[in-house]
Amino acid sequence: MKLKNIAHIAPLLLTAAMLFSCSTSRKVQGTGSATAGKAETKAAAAYATKVTDNAATATCLSARASYALQAGSKDISLGGTLRMKKDDVIRLSMTFLGMEVVRMEFTPDKVLVIDRFNKQYVEASYSDAAFLRSASLDFYTLQALFWDELFYPGKRNVKEALSEYAISSSGEHTLLSLTSAPKLNYDFLTLTASHLIDRVSVTPKNTQATESLVCKYGDFASFSGKKFPTSISIVAKGGKRDVNLGITLSRLSDDSKWETRTTVPSNYKKRNIEDVLSQLSRIQ
Repeated sequence: MKLKNIAHIAPLLLTAAMLFSCSTSRKVQGTGSATAGKAETKAAAAYATKVTDNAATATCLSARASYALQAGSKDISLGGTLRMKKDDVIRLSMTFLGMEVVRMEFTPDKVLVIDRFNKQYVEASYSDAAFLRSASLDFYTLQALFWDELFYPGKRNVKEALSEYAISSSGEHTLLSLTSAPKLNYDFLTLTASHLIDRVSVTPKNTQATESLVCKYGDFASFSGKKFPTSISIVAKGGKRDVNLGITLSRLSDDSKWETRTTVPSNYKKRNIEDVLSQLSRIQ
């Protein structure tokens, strides 16, 4: 990777976050499919319960991470870590030649992106920026995606809405779907035998819309008594550039002995989101 490409990482990641949020956070309004019968609703809820019961029970996850970021013609590979604490923080740390160059931190009240190469940062609440505000970004939806869990947009506890899913099966896979949201469809493709989520797709009901998000999971390994994906692929479409973030994890542990909040150095310049996105638009 060329050194000059390091300067592009922060705006590319911020764009990924934008597409990520806009694709995943429209709140569901409704009471499930009007055509679904009681038997199908009961079967879907029973299967969804098995999927939720199969989720990781650990409170914290800490792992080595390899990141592969593709956006337009840019192709960037980095090392780093992924650390998460349930209901508290998701942190992606990206390194080049052993030095951290970008840190992206999601907490329930804000998003923080630190660009150490350019000594700048973006800190915003989920209502500060127009695209985040209009998307009503929900930290708990992002958390579910990173932990490979079933979610119901707008609800912190998915078990309160298990009767909202529709179910269909084909071969080795079972699909749980949410179609009652006004603008988006949510599909959770699972492996029937293990009840593990294999893929999450979020697509607009409007066939003319270009936004979409697909998360694929693979290479499941034992983690704290459960199975957890060590390969995560996130593909976000709909902006000036499609963004593909691949994450490969190793050395998974439930270590909780790390600081859950990042302090920004006093000499770093604060940038607003629109400035960074403008910077991205000039990248060739």
